Amino acid sequence: MRTTKLKIFFIAIGLIFLSTSCTTLLYTSLDVLRPAKVNFDEDANDLLIVNNAAVQPPNFGHKTKNKNIIVRTDSVSIFCLGALTEDIESKNFFKSVQLIPKSQNIANDFNDPSTLSKALVNKLCIENHSNIILSLDKIKINDNLNEFNNEGEVSFTNPPTYIASLEVKVESHWSIHYLNKLAVEKVQFRDSLYWEFESINRTTALNNIPKRADALVDAALYAGHNSLNRFIPYWDKVDRYLYNSPNKLMKKGMDSVYVKNWKSAIYIWKTVYRSSNYNLLKAQSANNIAVAYEIVGDIDNAIIFALDSHYLLSFMTYPESKDLFRLKNYIEELKQRKNEIDILKKQIGN
Repeated sequence: MRTTKLKIFFIAIGLIFLSTSCTTLLYTSLDVLRPAKVNFDEDANDLLIVNNAAVQPPNFGHKTKNKNIIVRTDSVSIFCLGALTEDIESKNFFKSVQLIPKSQNIANDFNDPSTLSKALVNKLCIENHSNIILSLDKIKINDNLNEFNNEGEVSFTNPPTYIASLEVKVESHWSIHYLNKLAVEKVQFRDSLYWEFESINRTTALNNIPKRADALVDAALYAGHNSLNRFIPYWDKVDRYLYNSPNKLMKKGMDSVYVKNWKSAIYIWKTVYRSSNYNLLKAQSANNIAVAYEIVGDIDNAIIFALDSHYLLSFMTYPESKDLFRLKNYIEELKQRKNEIDILKKQIGN
């Protein structure tokens, strides 16, 4: 089912700052795959996205200077689902992705969202040759346009200014249904967009805030795009650091890094780690070995050497030192990645 591959890519390496008087600390950026918040069944190959949201009443959730106003939001569910559908299709995570934009909600009760009945789930799946439905059961928008004076220290050269702001909050309720499964999974998400403009002229400040209807469309599209990583595994950039010691073998290991030969780098740095009588050099080589092991996908060994590097450094530096703090965070990241990889194997079928 899953065409996304569980890989780690080496991106770039460059000098960042001096760690000691002799040793430089090099920076590398990696792309790592993060799991989605939702786990779909492994055999769920054909996705049908369904609009099941009732329309939000026009007199609900819209304010100007905290006073209620009337704004129509008939199309926000369609914009949200359109953006999400387009994004999911681009990832090739499912064999097929279809969208039913017309709401299937018969009750049309905005305050009490209903989920699709099992009979309707089966009907829609069979008609559209799908075996999984992602249903948007409710989308609620709260928006507030505000303005205030920013007087501060007013003078002839520093006149008072006007600040206009518009905040839109989106709350979406989703449910996941399967053709041959009674259980229904429900999730909720929150998103928000904010605009602000300051000017010495009140009209100018207000005119640079988007029109309410346009802002609601933008917020609905944003919620749709932002939901992609909640349903589909996604790539994330992380920072890693390597010690570039003047030690000849350490430098030789770095030569292997520049040509992306990580196994060779591990072998060379392990030689330093085993043969050195200096705890600082052992700690630096252990750090580098941990990063290299992570890059080749061996998280267990990466954790072992990161822990050892931290242990060795703890005897030589102050507890609040940057190196110890960085290593402590790195160890936590590796443990998180270990858990995430187990989840990813279920999500992508590897």
